[in-house]
Amino acid sequence: MKLKYRNKLGYLLLFALLVVFHSSCGWKTTEFTLTVIVGEGITGVPESGTYVYQEFDEIEYRYEFDDQVNIQPEMFLNNYRNLILEGTLVMYCDTTLTIEQIDIRKEWNMVMSEEDLDDVEWEITFSGADLRSGTFSDSRSYTGTWEVSGSNDLTVRYDDWEDYIFTGTLSSLSGNWKSGGRSGTWYMYLGS
Repeated sequence: MKLKYRNKLGYLLLFALLVVFHSSCGWKTTEFTLTVIVGEGITGVPESGTYVYQEFDEIEYRYEFDDQVNIQPEMFLNNYRNLILEGTLVMYCDTTLTIEQIDIRKEWNMVMSEEDLDDVEWEITFSGADLRSGTFSDSRSYTGTWEVSGSNDLTVRYDDWEDYIFTGTLSSLSGNWKSGGRSGTWYMYLGS
């Protein structure tokens, strides 16, 4: 009988210590900030703003765009590119979610591949007044024009490098190229 009483007293004492520990400095709830930036032509939730969530809260997101008018959006989650416009994220740190139409008007590294030959790589800088078209120049001093048709189709045409035409998609930043009887694949990535 004394043993059961001591066990109960031990559990009660342990519970009291846990309550004191928890209330003083032990298990505090951690809060994280979610900053959302939604670009022009994109709708969805969460909307632009700053939100506070508890650690491990799950936040559902969903974004849409009119593909007849706008360009394919891309999402950056703490600077990591993502093209999935619907899903759930788990809060475990302060997070910035930016969703905007893909804008290639910056400097890229472009890699061109042709079967049985080594890859060729150069820097290419796109510019223009809007997201749909403009001009470019590359590190080899060649120039040309680029345009986006529909919401995702990209065409890059060189003016002064034979008749090279690169076609592909904004979402993959890759595609195929051709020039005369030659052809191959290409892709772009942001330099560091």
